[in-house]
This record gives sequence, structure tokens and C-alpha cells, in this order.
Amino acid sequence: MKKVSFDFDGTISRHFGGQPNPFEDDVRNMVKRLINDGHDVHIITRRYGNPMMTENRVVYDVAEMLGINPENIHFTNREWKFNKINELGIEYHIDDDMTDIDYIKNNCGNTKGFLLNNNGPEGFYKLINQ
Repeated sequence: MKKVSFDFDGTISRHFGGQPNPFEDDVRNMVKRLINDGHDVHIITRRYGNPMMTENRVVYDVAEMLGINPENIHFTNREWKFNKINELGIEYHIDDDMTDIDYIKNNCGNTKGFLLNNNGPEGFYKLINQ
């Protein structure tokens, strides 16, 4: 079992401003496959985690639909994700933000960051199952 995390906006879901994510369905299907394969799947998002803010409700709703445990949802309150990734001991992270991936590469020696780009998410699934 591997510890895997996903960004939310632009990776598991649409972008924060509502712009479409062409890989949304593919990533969601991959999340379900990873859970079915027995991996420990997390969401790490830069959204605010304050329960009084409505922006986090959609994260919980999508996570529930995908079968992600609510305890595996982590809000960084607009901070970069690398600290939470290190804290959790995440082995693989997929994100659509190159800056987050660069910070992971420079600050998370035990984590492989994967940029969701025009190649889609299938390479990430192959990387995890090597």
C-alpha cells in the first residue's frame, strides 16, 4: 500500500474559478482504482479548511463520492502543500500546479511529484504501480 495525495482544484475537480478540467473524469476514475487497489489516498488542497467557509464543502462532497475518508482531507489555508506532504509521509502527489510540484521536488525528498498536464493522469497510475 502506498500513500498517495491529490490536489483538488484543477486535478480532482474543476479549477477554483470554475474553468473546466479536461482530466476530471480520468483523475476521479484513477482515485477510485487506487482506493480499490488498497492505497491510502488523500486530498491536499490550498483551500481554507475553516468549517464556516463554504469553499470546503465541495471538497468533502467529492471525496465522499470517490470513497476518500474525511480524515484524509487536508486544507493548507493557502500555504504551499509541501509541509503537509512531509508531515503525512506522502509517497506520490499529483497536482496541476507546476509551482507546487517544484516545491515538492525541492523540499520533499521522499515524495515523487507528478504534474497533471497534456499527457493526462495515466502515467501517474503507472508510476505508483511500478
